Amino acid sequence: MTDTEGHFEEQGLRSGAIGLGGDLVAAVVNVAPSSSVAFTLALLVGFSGQASPLAVLLCGLGMVFCALGYARLNRWRASAGAAYLWVGAAINPVIGVGTGLLSILTCIVSNTANVTLAGSYALYVIFNTHSASSLFVWLTAGAIVGLMLWVAITGLKLSVRVQLVLMAIEYSVIVSFVILALIHEASGAGGATLPSLHDFRISTSFGGFKGLAESAVIAAFLYGSWETPSSLGEESTNSKFNPGRAMILGTVFLTVWYTFLIAVFQGISGRAQVLAHGSDILAYAGTVLAPGAWSRLLPFAVLMAVVGTTQMQMIQPSRIAYSLSRDELLPKFLKKIHPTHRTPWAALIVLAAIPLALLIPYLASSGLHTAINDLVGATGMLYLFMYFLVAVSSVWFYRSQLTRSFNEFLIGGVLPLVGGLFLLVLFIYGLTTQTKAIAVVSAVGIVLVYVLAVVIKRVRPNSPFFKAMDELRNSPEDVIFTPDGELL
Repeated sequence: MTDTEGHFEEQGLRSGAIGLGGDLVAAVVNVAPSSSVAFTLALLVGFSGQASPLAVLLCGLGMVFCALGYARLNRWRASAGAAYLWVGAAINPVIGVGTGLLSILTCIVSNTANVTLAGSYALYVIFNTHSASSLFVWLTAGAIVGLMLWVAITGLKLSVRVQLVLMAIEYSVIVSFVILALIHEASGAGGATLPSLHDFRISTSFGGFKGLAESAVIAAFLYGSWETPSSLGEESTNSKFNPGRAMILGTVFLTVWYTFLIAVFQGISGRAQVLAHGSDILAYAGTVLAPGAWSRLLPFAVLMAVVGTTQMQMIQPSRIAYSLSRDELLPKFLKKIHPTHRTPWAALIVLAAIPLALLIPYLASSGLHTAINDLVGATGMLYLFMYFLVAVSSVWFYRSQLTRSFNEFLIGGVLPLVGGLFLLVLFIYGLTTQTKAIAVVSAVGIVLVYVLAVVIKRVRPNSPFFKAMDELRNSPEDVIFTPDGELL
C-alpha cells in the first residue's frame, strides 16, 4: 500500500505538536467527567437506584475493550480521518465515510449540550441566578465559545496547556467535595449513605436487571468522546502508538473515576432528593456540603469541564472534516489550514458556529427546546453504535492475524469483539427503552449519515479516498502486514 499512503499523510497539520500526555489529556477532557456526572446521575439513579455504579462499571469495561480495537487500527494508520479511514479499509469505503460523518454529527450534537449549559452555568457561578435573559445567556455562551475557538485555532500545544489548567481547577474542586461528601455520608444526615459493595449487586438495582440495563445505556453518554486522540494522530509524536495508548489509558481511568464518582455522589442524599434535582444535582450537592458562596465551587468545577469539552469537541471533528475535505469528500474550504498555526481554521469556525446557532431556537421556544433536548439525548446512542462499528472493524481487519498467538487472539480479537457486541446490545436495547423521540432521532441520525455517504460516493467516485480504498482491497496481504503480524 506504499503507493497510496500519500493520500493520508500529514498535509498541513503540525506533526509532533503533542506527546502521549497531550493525547491523554484530550481523551479525558473531551469526556468532561464532572459535567457528565451532573447530567446523568439522576437518570442513573432513577433506573437502577444504588446499583448505578455497577451499570457505569460494565459500560466502562465495554469502552475499554473497544479502545483496544481503536488502538490496533491506529497502529496501521494514524490519520486525522481515523474512523472513516479504518472502517473504509476494513469493511467498505461508503460505510467508512458514513462513520466519519457520524463522528462529526455526534460531536456537534454533544457540543450543543455543552453550549446550552455553558452560558447558564457561568451566570449561575458569577451571579448566583438561573433567571438571566435568553440574550444574556446566549452572549455569555458565545463569549466562551469564541475564546475556546481562538485557543483551538492557535494550536494543539496551547489547547493542551489551557486544558491542563481547567483540569487542575476541576479536579481540585471535585476531590475536595468528594472528601466532604464522604464525611457527610458517614454521618447519615438526610438519608445520606456511604458507597458500599452492595452498589455492585444486580439485586440492589431499583428496577432489577431491566433497570441496570437502562442505566448502562445512559452511561454511554458519560464515556462519549474518549476516542478523541484517534483524530490527532497526524499531530502526535510516535503517532502510531501514542494515540492508541492514550485511548486505552483514558478509558481505564474514566471507568474507575466515573464508577467512584457515581458511587459517592449518589449517596449524598435520599433517592427522592437526587431525582428531584435532576441535572442540577451537583449544584444541590454543593449547597449540602459547603456553606454560602462556597457551595458554588462545585458548579464551578462543572463549568470548567463544560468549557474544556466545548473546545475539544470543536477540535476533534475539525480534524475529521479537514481529512474528508482533503480527500475531496466534503467542500474544499474545510481543508484550509492556518499558515502560522497549521490548524484547520475553517472547519473549526463552522463547528463552533453550529452549536451557537442551535442555541438560539433552544432559548427562544419551549417546543424547539424540547426538540433539541431529544437531539442531545440521542448522543449516547450514537456513540454506542459508532464504537461498536469501529471495534468490530478492527477484528475483521485483523482476522487473518488472530491465530498467530494467544495475545493476538485475545487482545486483537476476543476483547474488541466482546466490547463491540456489548455496546451493540446496549444500542438495540436503548432503541426499545428510550423515549420514542430519542429512539427515532438516533435511528434517523444513523440512517442519514450513511445515506449521505452513498450520495458522496455517487458525486465523488474518483476521490483520492475511494481510489486508495480500491487499491488496498486489491493488494495482497503481505503488502499490509509485516511477517511478524504487526501492522506497518
